[in-house]
Amino acid sequence: MTKIIPPNSFLNQDLSLIIDVRSPREYAESHIVGAQNFPVLNDEEHQQIGTLYRTDSFKAKVLGASFVSQNIAKHLLTLETMVSPKKPFGIHCARGGMRSRAFFMVLEAIGYQVVLLEGGYKAYRNEVLKYLDSFPPHRFVTLVGQTGSGKSEIIQGFRDSLDIEGIAKHLGSSFGAICGEQPSVKSFQNLLFARLKDLENAPFVLVEGESKKLGNLILPTPLYQSYQKAPKILIVAPLEQRVQRIVAQYGKISLQFFEDSMQKISPFMKKEFWYEAKKAFYVGDLMRVAEILLVEYYDKVYKKESYVCAISYQNLSQVITEIEAFAREFYN
Repeated sequence: MTKIIPPNSFLNQDLSLIIDVRSPREYAESHIVGAQNFPVLNDEEHQQIGTLYRTDSFKAKVLGASFVSQNIAKHLLTLETMVSPKKPFGIHCARGGMRSRAFFMVLEAIGYQVVLLEGGYKAYRNEVLKYLDSFPPHRFVTLVGQTGSGKSEIIQGFRDSLDIEGIAKHLGSSFGAICGEQPSVKSFQNLLFARLKDLENAPFVLVEGESKKLGNLILPTPLYQSYQKAPKILIVAPLEQRVQRIVAQYGKISLQFFEDSMQKISPFMKKEFWYEAKKAFYVGDLMRVAEILLVEYYDKVYKKESYVCAISYQNLSQVITEIEAFAREFYN
């Protein structure tokens, strides 16, 4: 096995583990999907070495080597319980420099099968951006339909799907920020890249017809254009079921979140219905809130899109069966 390999080959290796030896702060900002952090310099040490390096590079290297040696010694005992010398695993730092090479040399000397990512995380990021800047090779089938029709449930229930909302941690609407903190731009890109790579051999990929912007994140243009140009299936569900889905999904939002979201949509609703929805929320009538918002806001601002066929959502297995039948006929 080649010991130092470029990103594309590194990611195609059957690795039992990927070790990211950068500082915790660097790792937290973004990292290779699935990689685990074994920092050879903690945040304070990393900053200290960087500051010292600007005035005395030799002394910085000496101190850095001391820190690295101590941290590697601690990590070795943990790794012994996690990886087998019979299975290869990967390692990288920021640019494939001293931090990862020092750990790599120790691991290799012990007898581990370890491969080093050439160019480090920076090279990986270049690979991610290059990939996302190109049109994906996937055959997409895109779901469209009114809010609450069940598109997200279908995406989550289908094996070969690209769950953009799940990756972005945002539902794409004015009330969409209920999934917690969104990932950083780099993390979002890394997650998209990893999932798209996983799906390259799928017969087709199911995706929801999301807008280009979800909260603070923007989708890569080639990906967005690809699924917008793909065949579209309209998912149809009666209002009663849509209301039930919305209540189940949004029923636990806080008063402050509701107030903030209602303020965002106030220019797009008739005042009488806007006030009625707020009053219904205050008395706990969430079914009425959902019905008003669906009928008087979402259905009116929803962009009517062309579609190849329509499927009535009765149950998950039924709708997936019909989608698969459509995709086989369309792409074969």
